[in-house]
Amino acid sequence: MCGLTYLFLRKIEDRTQFLLLFSLGILILVFSLFVIGGFEGMPYGVLSLGVLTLAVLYFFLNRYSLGRKILFIGVPLIIALHILFVFINQVDYRVVDKERLMDDETGNYIEKIEKDTSIVGYKKFKGGEGEDFLLISMGGERKGNTIEVLEVNEDSEKTIIRIRTSYNKNPEPNPYIAVALTRIKSKVVILDTDGTNYGDGLFD
Repeated sequence: MCGLTYLFLRKIEDRTQFLLLFSLGILILVFSLFVIGGFEGMPYGVLSLGVLTLAVLYFFLNRYSLGRKILFIGVPLIIALHILFVFINQVDYRVVDKERLMDDETGNYIEKIEKDTSIVGYKKFKGGEGEDFLLISMGGERKGNTIEVLEVNEDSEKTIIRIRTSYNKNPEPNPYIAVALTRIKSKVVILDTDGTNYGDGLFD
């Protein structure tokens, strides 16, 4: 948008160009808050902040030759590096078929959480093929819900698992899901789209 504004609207005043970009940022922010809303709207809210920042940079830097170089070379470079960083920090994962959770240790734990529905959070288990997995339980208050894994990321300290829960008459007394990961940090955070954190701490 910043480049298109410069190429096709260069004859209009800088203030008008600034207002166009700034208005776009405001529209994206309104869309994220009132159309999408909640946790799912947060990425669009962050995007709107990026557009608003670009609008301000465009207004102040566009009038200088060096400023335009920073704007049209530096900013895309920063974005590309950010995308690379996110890609590197993505963790390969898969949802484990519950029918495969038949070993004694896992089976005993599943029986435990089904009897004691107050158990909420996660427990780490050793898996095959170099993959460990986390068994995540939601507690009896979420009976009838199922769990969907949206994404898994990590930073220098923790593994972050984002999930979405939905009610569909799941018969499990303590709904659970098993997620196999190529690597697991010593600290795990499990975030639901409604803001609930099902695990924030060191596993046993």
